[in-house]
Amino acid sequence: MKKVVFALLLLSLMLPSICLAVVELKFVNYFPVPAPQSKICEEMIKELEGKSNGELKIKYFPAGTLLTAPKIYEGVSQGVVDIGFSNIGYTFGRFKFTEAMDLPLGFPNAWVANHVANDFFRQYKPKEWNEVHMLSMHTSPVNVIMTATKPVKTLDDLKGMTLRGLGYIAEVVTALGATPRSIPAPEGYEAVQKKVIDGLMMPLETLKSFRFAEVNKYVTECWPIGQVYTFYLIMNKNTWNKLPPNIQKIFNEYPFEEKLAKMWNEVDIEGKKLGQEKGLEFIQLPDSEIPKWKKAVEPVIEKYVKTMVSAGYNEQDVRNAIDFIQKKIEFWTQKQKEAGIKSPTGPEEVRLK
Repeated sequence: MKKVVFALLLLSLMLPSICLAVVELKFVNYFPVPAPQSKICEEMIKELEGKSNGELKIKYFPAGTLLTAPKIYEGVSQGVVDIGFSNIGYTFGRFKFTEAMDLPLGFPNAWVANHVANDFFRQYKPKEWNEVHMLSMHTSPVNVIMTATKPVKTLDDLKGMTLRGLGYIAEVVTALGATPRSIPAPEGYEAVQKKVIDGLMMPLETLKSFRFAEVNKYVTECWPIGQVYTFYLIMNKNTWNKLPPNIQKIFNEYPFEEKLAKMWNEVDIEGKKLGQEKGLEFIQLPDSEIPKWKKAVEPVIEKYVKTMVSAGYNEQDVRNAIDFIQKKIEFWTQKQKEAGIKSPTGPEEVRLK
């Protein structure tokens, strides 16, 4: 009997330490510390920790301090870190099915594209993501053409120019008549400044987040062929499986999709505002140019389909996925209009005034 009492006493002394066991995770991101993309990660970390009542601690490594952008997916999947925020363009060809989201399908703005990306993932659950646990898909705002050397007002203006672009964005740069260069975003400033490239095909938000407003003079808004960079927020699968149910519940119920959609839309608005304040010239494609640009990028979509078929995918399944994305673009554009959500690019009804 004394042994039983002693065991119970010992267990009671251990229980507080068991209950107070803390889950510690590592979170990486490549954006500069002051960038909104980095700040939203800090915000999410704080809120997730707050909901855990001290049971969750997340150590944050921004600005590529632990892993550079191209290494983030591998780092998460192999367990070097637990959570990662990056862009599929840095591992071009690894996420073939998801790369349909990077095609020039007419995304009008970030808010729409972010919701489409998550609908796409929920609909298809591509096997290429089976190694990790998906917390949320998200996307950059729509890419624009920002240049330092000359304005781009027509398709002909792009001939002979060199623009930064990754993955299928690089394919679009080529289709439009320019030459793409695969340069990491943090190196884009110096590349433009030193005239290694003439400009970049990136979202308006980078005018502020990467200070591109300081080295560019012109911005051509080409949302009629609207193309985005597809991002992901993932967790190591083993890490996820080992999380206590209450911590998993916190992650499952956290509004990653809405948080990220709002952030990407707002930073694009801020980027355009800064560009206007800096005196950059903003150019809209003339109505006569839009059909030319759309026709120019059609081969990019067809090349994607052929590449997928060569990789063993069913052609109709691939075309259905592209059709799904386009229908969801229409759906979420209408939702945006109904909600009155402003954005810097897109149909006139939702344009930032």
